[in-house]
This record gives sequence, C-alpha cells and structure tokens, in this order.
Amino acid sequence: MSGTNNGHDAAGIDGPATDGGLSFLEKVELATRRRRNQLFRPGKWLAYESGQTRLVPPPDRLYIESTNICNLSCIMCPTGRKEQVRKKGFMEWELFKSIVDEMAPWVQATTLHIWGEPLMHPKIFDMIEYCHRKGLRSEISTNATLLTEDRSQRILDAGLGAIYLCLDGMRPETYELIRVNADYEKTNANIRRFIELKQDGGYQGPFVNLQIIEMEKTMGEVDEFVAAWKLPGVNRINVKPFDSWGGQVEDINALRSEDARLPQKRYACPNLWYHTHIYWDGRIAMCDRDFNLQYDLGNVRSEDGVVRVLKNWNGPKMQELRRLHVEGDLKDVSPCNTCTEWAWWKPQPFRSYGNYNAAKLKGESE
Repeated sequence: MSGTNNGHDAAGIDGPATDGGLSFLEKVELATRRRRNQLFRPGKWLAYESGQTRLVPPPDRLYIESTNICNLSCIMCPTGRKEQVRKKGFMEWELFKSIVDEMAPWVQATTLHIWGEPLMHPKIFDMIEYCHRKGLRSEISTNATLLTEDRSQRILDAGLGAIYLCLDGMRPETYELIRVNADYEKTNANIRRFIELKQDGGYQGPFVNLQIIEMEKTMGEVDEFVAAWKLPGVNRINVKPFDSWGGQVEDINALRSEDARLPQKRYACPNLWYHTHIYWDGRIAMCDRDFNLQYDLGNVRSEDGVVRVLKNWNGPKMQELRRLHVEGDLKDVSPCNTCTEWAWWKPQPFRSYGNYNAAKLKGESE
C-alpha cells in the first residue's frame, strides 16, 4: 500500500542525514544545498498562506512511484481491494534518472513509493544508490514481507535515508486479517533481522520507523506495539492516523476507528504547494489520494521526450488546481471534494511537515 503519509515527512526531511560515501566536495555542496532549501521554507510558506498559485517555489518533497504493483491484498488499501484500476508497471530507469537529475538540487527528500511495494522493482537498490550519489535523501515504505537478509544488506549498502517498516498488529490473527497474504512471524523476523544488520554493521542510516496504522482492528494493540518496539536501532515508532484515501471507498472508510476531527473552516491542501507526485509512467498526480488519476495534471515527459518536472509544477493545470483550492471551489474536483486528509497538517514558516502526524510520533531517538 501507499506509504506517502504526508505527515511522515518529519522523519524524511528533518531526520539525521546519511552522507557516507560522498567526497568532501560533494558533502560541502550537499550542505550548501540543504541550507539554501531551509532558507526557502519561509518563502514557500508565504506562497501558501497568501494563496499564490503561480511562480510557487520548488516543492519540498518529491514522491516517485517506483511501481504500483503489490504482493499483498491489504484490507485498508485501494490497491489490495482492487479499487486502483490504473495500468500496472515499473518506472523506467531513464525516466527515473531524469526526474532525479532535475529535482535533486531543489527538494529536501524523495519517497520512492506511492502505490505498490517498492521492493518489487528490480532496480530499487540502484534507485536508492542513485539518489544517494546525487545527495538526495531517499525513503521507502515497505510491508517487509520481501525484506530478506540479502535485500536488507543491499538497502543498507545503497545509502537509504529512511525506511518505514509496516507491521499492523501485535498478533498473527490481527496482522494477517489486515495484511492479507502476509505471514506475521516471517515479517516480524524480517524486520528484526534488518534492525540487527544495521546495528551490527554500524550503519548511520537509514532512519528506522516502525509503523502501525490506527484503525478499528488495531486500536487495542497500539500501546503494546509502541512498548514492544522501543528497541535499539528503532529511531521512531509511528502510529499513523487512519487514511480514508479521500473517502472514495466506503468499505475502507468503515475501518476508521473514529470519525475525522476537522477544523471548522476548510483551508487549501498544502500538498499543492509542498509536494509533487509522479506515477510510474510519468503522469503527475495531485497526491496519492488520486490513485486512479481522476484529475489530469499531465505528464513530466513532454511531447519532445524531455522530462520537465518544474515546468509542470508551475504549469497552467497546477495553477488552476491551486486556484480552486484557494477559492474553495472543489465540488467538481475529485477526490478533493470527499477528502478529509487536508486537515492532517498545516505548514509553518520553518516546518513543512504534518503537525497532526507529528503529535502521533512516539519513541523517537534524539
């Protein structure tokens, strides 16, 4: 399922840097770039707060869908429930490199998944390493069922910045009801072995997040989960708020542990000023909630074959979508018109991640 938590940007952007393997000059360049991007944050916040729809500064975060293919059928996921009907595939290597080459100087971090299981992509380790060589912090969220010892070692060696290890439940009967086709004992062992390899090998990264989704079927096990996973090598325990994926699938919405608590007045979704989402075939999504691309934002690959991410970021289609959000005219914009996840976070001048999710993060290492 998707790991694009929006609020989990806290770890991705502000977690410890992993610059191992870079030359001195590369480290200086990277430090300069990070400082410049930090200085850009107030400008991005001002663009958002003032309702600026054009000439918006480059995004903080780049979401790249390495693949939308998954090996599980999770009950809370549109992919697992066969609600995602887009064509399935893997991002081409040359397209991936072109996107990273353009965006590495500008974004704080990249997430190498949107929908699907990233460990299914045959070049995922090359993708991680390429981001690392470009000085771009990368993340993945994985169901950990494919996290063998060999794959764990390759991830550690490739220079991944952060990893979300998803284990929804403390007991086989809970976990296997949610993560259909997965084996609790095997996944648990995979996760523990990954942590051991990181600790024993003395690796600085990745920043390890253990994640459980807060929903009706897991509520009785959340506290136990938090206590059990406070282990050396686990940097953060993330209790992820339930995601209804824009309220588009009634059966998924019914899994919510409680009704969403929303501000009295709707505000423009920060995603459109802070994040850009690119699906495996180069098509642009407003965010991961638009899992079937109902709203057309074009493709990063232009008609001449050249990849232009920033041109589309401030292109006419994106400007129009921002305008509709600023004016609150969303009745004909799906899935925005049924979404509640806009309320998860509201940017601050020097903080671009989700305040709601940040309050849910537990067990973080300093």
